[in-house]
Amino acid sequence: MSVTRTIIMRALFYTIYILLRVLPRKLQEKLAELLGWFFFKVLPGQKELMLSNLKRAFKDEYSQEELERIALRSQQNMIKSVFEFARFPLYSEKDLERMVEVPPESVENMRKASEAGKGIVLASAHFGNWEFLAWRIGSLGYQMTVVGRDQEDNLINDFIVKRRTSKGTKNVPRGVPMYEHMTNLLAKNELVGLVSDQNAGPRGLFVDFFGSKVSAFKGPGMFAVRTGARIVPVFIERLGYEKHRAYLCPAVEIEPTGDAGKDVLAFTQAYTTVIEDFVRRFPDHWFWIHKRWKTSPPGEEE
Repeated sequence: MSVTRTIIMRALFYTIYILLRVLPRKLQEKLAELLGWFFFKVLPGQKELMLSNLKRAFKDEYSQEELERIALRSQQNMIKSVFEFARFPLYSEKDLERMVEVPPESVENMRKASEAGKGIVLASAHFGNWEFLAWRIGSLGYQMTVVGRDQEDNLINDFIVKRRTSKGTKNVPRGVPMYEHMTNLLAKNELVGLVSDQNAGPRGLFVDFFGSKVSAFKGPGMFAVRTGARIVPVFIERLGYEKHRAYLCPAVEIEPTGDAGKDVLAFTQAYTTVIEDFVRRFPDHWFWIHKRWKTSPPGEEE
């Protein structure tokens, strides 16, 4: 990132952060919607990528006008999540519990997964306010560690990590030697959160997603096969500004074959299918800016 761009991004970031500390809740929401609309209109490359991804996923299920509305709402929802996360330390635990409801069936799904005693891998996605989701799951009485990718700007990265860990969630940066660390956490029947919906490149496992093959990270499936950990897909629905509902799904089940490679692939396909189901239900909650279909299987490069 260039020095000029870094300065501009930091200035914008901290200006908005200061505004969020003084603006009433309704104006925060309006500002998020305005900024979402603004970026949608002035960044044609970003808009084109979102619409291309939406068209690839949904084919002819939506009109062009409907796809544009979904893309715009996705952009606005993302900024609302950023605003809420920036204010994270200002909320009390009671505030956060009020903001994120957890249905009884979700609590029961987590209890059942935890009873196995092998730890839980939470397979999540860039979907809704996943930062709030991580905290809310931990608030149910579980020790939560999330794996996050460092940001290019160290100052902004520190800002994010401090908020993420301000109420008990542990953070492990992606790229450090993780296998032994994660295995130890799972052995203590703790929770490990992995955002598992992005392109994993040529070394990933190729699974079906919206009717075509995508490269997916093998981490959740690998931990499930090697440690016996349960994979629980988790999502969060936006009901309004500072109002959400958590979905903690039943643990993923496969028919074991005894072949580790095949079983890891089966787990990967299973949780990817759940991600697709939630994106279909709430298309304006997903992060359509990512190049999810960037890597094709060998021999099928576009």
